[in-house]
Amino acid sequence: MKQNYKAHLLIALIFTFSHLNLWAESTTAQDGLDKIKSNLDNSKANQKEYEKNLGVVTQNLNEVNKAKTGVLKQKDTVTKEILQNNDSLKKVLLQERDINLLINQEKEKQTAELKQLEALEKMVTQIKLNQAQREAVIADYQNQLRANADEKKSWKDRESELRAQESKVIQSLRGLASEETQWTNKKKGYEGESKRWSAEADKQQKIYDTYLGLSKENK
Repeated sequence: MKQNYKAHLLIALIFTFSHLNLWAESTTAQDGLDKIKSNLDNSKANQKEYEKNLGVVTQNLNEVNKAKTGVLKQKDTVTKEILQNNDSLKKVLLQERDINLLINQEKEKQTAELKQLEALEKMVTQIKLNQAQREAVIADYQNQLRANADEKKSWKDRESELRAQESKVIQSLRGLASEETQWTNKKKGYEGESKRWSAEADKQQKIYDTYLGLSKENK
């Protein structure tokens, strides 16, 4: 619109100067009047044209202002939507951060659990080895028990034999003790009789000796 205004102004100036030059050259009053009338008509025509252009420019400015108002409303709406979008984006980013933190926490727990699982698997493997070794040890002990059972039976059989021998020995000892008692009692009886008869012999010897002496004296 500004370019059209400048173009019309330039044409008007050229038209005015050209008519002034012609008027200066003219020598008759009628010619001067005609030229003035022509200048008046041209001025009115230019005025009308510029008023028309002014109306167009004004209408265009109103349209531009309306459009500007609409654009400003759109801008406000877009700004609000941008703010809302930023808030939503911020929430999503915060949620994403929280989720990533949770994921990292779960990964850390998963790593720790995997280490625990490896340790448990090693422990299970070691326990299985220990179980196999213990089975072998138990089997060896069971073999020892069977050997001990045989040996125990042998010693029990030996004990039975020894008990039988012991019983015989006890019986023999009892018989010998009884016989010993009998012979001891006999010994005591014989010792008593032996002493009694020894005393009697001594008595009779003394009597004999006395009578023998008396007999010798009488002769």
